[in-house]
Amino acid sequence: MGKVLVIHNFYQQSGGEDKVVEQELAMLRSRGIETEHYYVHNDSIQSKGLINMAKLAVEAAWSLPEFKRIKKLLLRVKPDVVHVHNFFPVISPSVYHACERLGIPVVQTLHNYRLICPAATFMRGNEVCEKCLHGTLLHSIRHGCYRDSQLQTIPVAAMIKFNDLIGTWQHKVSRYIALTEFAREKFAESGIPPDRIAVKPNFIQRKEVEAVYDPDDRYLLFVGRISAEKGVRNLLQAWIQVEDRGDLRLVIIGDGPEKAELAAAYPQEDIRFLGKQDGDTVLDCMSRAMYVMVPSIWYEGFPMTIVESYSVGTPVLCSRIGALEEVVEDGVTGFHFQHDDMEHISAVIRRATAYENYPAMRQKVSEIYAARYTEEVNYEQLMAIYNEAIEERAYEATAPV
Repeated sequence: MGKVLVIHNFYQQSGGEDKVVEQELAMLRSRGIETEHYYVHNDSIQSKGLINMAKLAVEAAWSLPEFKRIKKLLLRVKPDVVHVHNFFPVISPSVYHACERLGIPVVQTLHNYRLICPAATFMRGNEVCEKCLHGTLLHSIRHGCYRDSQLQTIPVAAMIKFNDLIGTWQHKVSRYIALTEFAREKFAESGIPPDRIAVKPNFIQRKEVEAVYDPDDRYLLFVGRISAEKGVRNLLQAWIQVEDRGDLRLVIIGDGPEKAELAAAYPQEDIRFLGKQDGDTVLDCMSRAMYVMVPSIWYEGFPMTIVESYSVGTPVLCSRIGALEEVVEDGVTGFHFQHDDMEHISAVIRRATAYENYPAMRQKVSEIYAARYTEEVNYEQLMAIYNEAIEERAYEATAPV
């Protein structure tokens, strides 16, 4: 394997996607792969005036300045493959065209659904929405799906439609990486050639955690952003419906727009809001938890929370929605519940906490983590995808027209 150029547009608020980018880059470098990176940050657009903001909105669809900048970078770096994680909004899809101009294969990780949904989440009004996938992007403009603004949604929808019309999504990317089979199917429905979409999940390097599960210290754990799409409100409503909780507790780690309201609304002694915690503390809490809760009400990409939980042998209780149903195997690595049915969530909690084969489930979780989600497994998968992209581009370059 030769040289890899990693390209990423960081968000104003760092999240799981940014963490994955740094992890993958570190993984490549630790194995002697020569890498370069090109990063931009959304912070750079905060101070721009109205005219420049309007210009940025247009350039989000196809940026000539970024095309020239990246082409110049490619000529200097001479990578064998370019791996794009996020191009929105500053870099734009012009990155693909710069690579094609110089005959360099591109791999694009699909961390979210931005290529087919202006909101990037398939969610509107706290419910799953696929109207733009099966209909017209005008739906997104009508509802102001990007930042709750019709005006700001227009350039995002235009970016998607323009690049669809000129064949960017279909022809300018050698390989896409979907995080799950569920996501792969959604992108294939949108018109991206299925044979260009590989499936590679996120990973985490296992850390040695001293704490272990104590059957006498029973609690369920939620870790993440406390916001509407994460379903914490439903979890709390279901929790108080669980009868005879005894010494069972619900622990919530994280911050977000709903935290203060929910903490005030649920002052019960068996519910603890711990706020934001560092990574080591989170893994320590996960290792001692009976289950990690993922009550999301939207199509999650691939929650790092689940991989982290698996890395310490802790099963997961999750919503039966989107990719979660695939990543958590019901009755094997955890249990599923209907995300909008509080009685069902309560019933699953009761069933899970009384599960007779719980020790065997923890063992199975550790086995599946080792087989699917370690850095070593992920590295082999990523190298195979890079090599496919490189070989295909080399064949296209030499094939008779």
